[in-house]
Amino acid sequence: MSGSLRRVAAQYLQCSFRGIPFAVMGSGGQAGRNTAVHAYPWRDGVWVEDMGKQGRQYHVSGLLVGPACYAQRDLLVRAAEIEGPGVLVHPTVGLFRVSLMRLEWRERDGMSNVIDLSFDFIEKTDLLGGLVTTALHAAIGVASALLRSSSLSDHRAATAAPFRRGASVLGHARSVATGWGGRAVGAIQSPQALSSALAALPGDHGRYNQGNAAAPVEGATTAAILVALSASRAIVEADSVALAGAPTGEALAEGCFTLTESLRAALYDPGVQITLLSSLSLYTTQGIQSTAPIGGAILQVEGATARICRIAALFSLAQASADWSATSSNEAEAMRQKLADLLDAEAVSAANAGWDKTWQALTGLRTEVTRDLGERAARLPDIIAIERNAPAPALVLAQQVYSDGARASDLIRRANPIHPAFMPTQFEALSS
Repeated sequence: MSGSLRRVAAQYLQCSFRGIPFAVMGSGGQAGRNTAVHAYPWRDGVWVEDMGKQGRQYHVSGLLVGPACYAQRDLLVRAAEIEGPGVLVHPTVGLFRVSLMRLEWRERDGMSNVIDLSFDFIEKTDLLGGLVTTALHAAIGVASALLRSSSLSDHRAATAAPFRRGASVLGHARSVATGWGGRAVGAIQSPQALSSALAALPGDHGRYNQGNAAAPVEGATTAAILVALSASRAIVEADSVALAGAPTGEALAEGCFTLTESLRAALYDPGVQITLLSSLSLYTTQGIQSTAPIGGAILQVEGATARICRIAALFSLAQASADWSATSSNEAEAMRQKLADLLDAEAVSAANAGWDKTWQALTGLRTEVTRDLGERAARLPDIIAIERNAPAPALVLAQQVYSDGARASDLIRRANPIHPAFMPTQFEALSS
């Protein structure tokens, strides 16, 4: 039955929301004008006042089929809980920015690996461009979902026998995950996390708080941002504590992915997300070699737990890279090489450990991430060296180099002068 359903699902057109794919079984819409109906005493009929165009609504029913459907469902649930609009790619209507009003999912009675979906969307007025970039981001979401399901499957297969040797084996796995979770707690409490939160403030705050966020949050205040950051810290700390009390190895592995996604959601700046998640993706543990059966089991689960921790960090890291924006081709190329090295190293480690599905998923994710960053690098300006005979104000240089005084802030950030009125005689800037 499962194979038959997969063949049926493959016949449906594919759709995606925030890069998470699903099969479309049916869809409909609603459009028109907003009106206000006024009734008056001692007057026949009513007066209908036109209030403008109504937001277009879309009702979509979908289907998830296969072993990865539960991971895709979890990603869709998380996507539904993200604040703000997202990208909906519909096979017949097209690509547009929408707010998700409702998501319902249901597992069919007596059947596994099948989930029915129901969505209600309302279209935003600011339509998106950049179809190529959006398609690449969607591919990263698909590859990330496959990595999660594949690594959980390999972890379950690798630790099933060792965990049967007793509770002490699970205790050592918890200890490894808790040590890694402590690093995540340290990350959310770091100065970089505070800087990331302040990047949401509207206005120009100078070279010391440029941030990598796409846009500030309208109406955001310092007090509100600090309150939200404190709440996010509490969530990350709670997820870390949950690792110490995980009842099973499977729950422990799932908790690792929950923790990295909570950390990513807590950081507003994608650049800071990448920095802090990169350190979590390098986590290792030093096991004690033993010839005893229980010692061998402990050593095996410690290695598997450290690996699932690193993979969880890479899972969130790949999605952060899709939101990250570079200012130059050099910057995008450097990031492409950095992420490729991290994914390559973990793919080799997974292959050496016999985690074949994970190796294949990591290789696929590396391809999509590097392709996305490569496309962006090709469209961005290069870095050039500028030499002057004498110091000059940043506004003057911006006007001379770009014929745009508003570009002075970028020159200041790159040259980092003692004072913007006295720029250094040699510094790097964008070619255009």
